[in-house]
Amino acid sequence: MRLFLALSLPEEALDLLSDLQDGMPEGRAVDLDTLHLTLAFLGETPAEALPEIDTALRSIRAPAIALHFHGGAVFGGRLNRVVAVQAEGGAALTDLHDRIRSRLHGIGMALPRRRFRPHVTLLRTRDKRAATLGLAAIPPGALGPFACDSFGLFSSVLHPDGARHEERARYPLTGI
Repeated sequence: MRLFLALSLPEEALDLLSDLQDGMPEGRAVDLDTLHLTLAFLGETPAEALPEIDTALRSIRAPAIALHFHGGAVFGGRLNRVVAVQAEGGAALTDLHDRIRSRLHGIGMALPRRRFRPHVTLLRTRDKRAATLGLAAIPPGALGPFACDSFGLFSSVLHPDGARHEERARYPLTGI
């Protein structure tokens, strides 16, 4: 299974992100039900590992996160580009990311080393002009805060029309 962990976004954040997508004239908008903020990408993982992953993640105690969106970014190479809204959750978000990585490392999972750049992908395109137009639809100021009170373990299956995600487990963010 192709797995990842993501911060669960509340309805009011999803409504705002959907409105931002509506202002993007070109490209393929990410389906509303698959918008997420990735905390860690686990990649291809055997199904037998799920119980141990679940046990490790259930041991995490962390506070809810006050998430803000602030400006846009374009990621990707020359042929494939994504337009995303950048996210900020302060020390609570960074700490959650670090705790997840630590717990997974503790059960022997080697995750790729990547700089953590919190964002939510809104649009996919192969066209530089469409990426520029999409980026222009994201206001420069801070939007939020949005109270995020859980994160989830998701499986992802790639299809020609985009990835389909299924939540496998949800973990509350209630306190330390």
